Amino acid sequence: MESFNFKKALTSQEIRVSVLLTKEYEPEEIAKIMQVSLHTVKSLIYKIKRMNLK
Repeated sequence: MESFNFKKALTSQEIRVSVLLTKEYEPEEIAKIMQVSLHTVKSLIYKIKRMNLK
């Protein structure tokens, strides 16, 4: 049985950003929907992309 790597699991915010990106929302729109700063959204997108490269 393969062990689960918790470091590769997405947070709830990262999942929400991923879903909104697949629905073709722009980062500015995502920030408004999630009621967070644009910087936060961009940081989450960076983390998601970096995680996909590993």
